[in-house]
Amino acid sequence: MSDWVIHKFGGSCLRIPGDLIKIEQRIRESLGKPIVVVSALWGVTDRLLRATREPWQWSGLVNDLRRQHSRFIPQVVQEPLFEEVLKYLAEDLLSLCHEPMNDAGKAAVLASGERLASITLSTALREKGLDCKPIAADELGIIIAENGAAINIEATSESLNLEKLKDGIPVISGWFGKNKKGEIKVLDRGGSDLSAAALARIIDAKQVILWKDVPGVLSISPRWGIESNTIPYLGHEEALALARAGGIILHASCIEPLKGTGIPCIIRSLHDDSAKTMIGPDMETENKGVSAISCVPGMIHYSINVDGHRTTSTLDSMLNLLKGEAVKVWSLSAGEGRITMFIPSSMANSLENILESVEAKWEKSETASLISLIGRSIEIEVGNILHYIQEECALHMLTDEEDLRELMLRLSKKFKLLP
Repeated sequence: MSDWVIHKFGGSCLRIPGDLIKIEQRIRESLGKPIVVVSALWGVTDRLLRATREPWQWSGLVNDLRRQHSRFIPQVVQEPLFEEVLKYLAEDLLSLCHEPMNDAGKAAVLASGERLASITLSTALREKGLDCKPIAADELGIIIAENGAAINIEATSESLNLEKLKDGIPVISGWFGKNKKGEIKVLDRGGSDLSAAALARIIDAKQVILWKDVPGVLSISPRWGIESNTIPYLGHEEALALARAGGIILHASCIEPLKGTGIPCIIRSLHDDSAKTMIGPDMETENKGVSAISCVPGMIHYSINVDGHRTTSTLDSMLNLLKGEAVKVWSLSAGEGRITMFIPSSMANSLENILESVEAKWEKSETASLISLIGRSIEIEVGNILHYIQEECALHMLTDEEDLRELMLRLSKKFKLLP
């Protein structure tokens, strides 16, 4: 294991210039040689996404981005690399005016947010006495899978330019890289966490720290307005179950690269030292209760009947088609002659077209809400349950209860998840 520690700072840690003080402090406190992975500044990616749809407003956007980044550190406008990124951004947006469906052009526009953040943060930290240097992910050798859902670990291991990491403190742009053809590719939203985790695995880092605006992973999402406990430790499988159920502040794709490595992933608040969450190997403990609860409205349960001898082949065909249509499956269970799953109601038509193409018969529920209890060996009876799927680290239940906040509060008290 190397002495490198990956520090990932997301847009929520780059809202105001004052955040730079805490970022400097966190890097100086690093218990190993720091490597920084950075997302775009707060709000920048959303603006760039809009710009890919409305590229004719390129001039105003470029000037606004120059002002936004210079508020963090005025000297950044004197950096030739900073102005070069803005120049290429303007050219890419102009190209989109003529070729609005050019995916490579859109990816180049979106990646500019992370490029600018890397240069801005490096400049600001150098002004504070840290020997930082910006590194673009594509120049480092980060290879993105063609579907944009993952980093190609094997290809990146071969192409990674380790020399760029040896001197000073690298500040690497997250979220994007290049494909095997050398074209810019971006990950799914939230992919900078994946950039940090994949890099940690490839260089065998001591640990990866994801700095957020919340003190670790909470038992209940803050969106419900219920104050809950921070989960001190999550095994990989529990973390994956919670991420897939929509109740965690990072994506499942971020956890996958670290499984089987022994590299801890620590989720901490930039401004609050009161609590944190560590994600690591699954451990057998006497505590097998519920560690977290998530709730997602607008879900449908499908029960799909197939010939018993065709279950595996039908499932494989379905999964490939679902992936191609970007249909998100929240939970799935398969047995001989039967496949069950929960999907968002907005994707029902896409799923049913796929089911017709594989000549499957199905029944579906009315639209309801999906409650997911996360933990090992969960055995619980909850009223008003329409359908459920039991997994190793989760129990997913469809409910038609209308007052979801009250249900979440009731379950939180039952499982002692409140302070």
